[in-house]
Amino acid sequence: MTEPDNEGRPRRGLAIAAIAIAAVSFVLVVSTWIAWLVVRPRVPAVPGYSIVAQVFVLALGALFFIALLAGVLAIVLGLAGGARERTGGLARGGTLHGALTCLIALVGAVAFAISPAWTPLRVSTSPIGYSDLGTGS
Repeated sequence: MTEPDNEGRPRRGLAIAAIAIAAVSFVLVVSTWIAWLVVRPRVPAVPGYSIVAQVFVLALGALFFIALLAGVLAIVLGLAGGARERTGGLARGGTLHGALTCLIALVGAVAFAISPAWTPLRVSTSPIGYSDLGTGS
């Protein structure tokens, strides 16, 4: 009596999950980069930099960290799905795509974290309450 060959199915499911999560997180991180590059240079130049714009920039920064976590999840699922085996092509693709996503998201997270003067306004002691960084008051 032979055992049914269903040991490969859960691993195949993990490989499919890895490639799906990697693809979605890759689209997320590329879209976040596009939004960051379109919005970020223009926002500080706009007079009256609002709290809504600051929240939008912070949300873009948070999306880099979320995409980084999703890329790590894709790598873990790909490795659990058999990426190291000879027959694990789909799992290997999910792992490599997840690694590419992690690399792009990590660069975005570092760019967000070390971005100088993330807000063009600073609190001052003047009666107005806020002043531009360029005025020196």
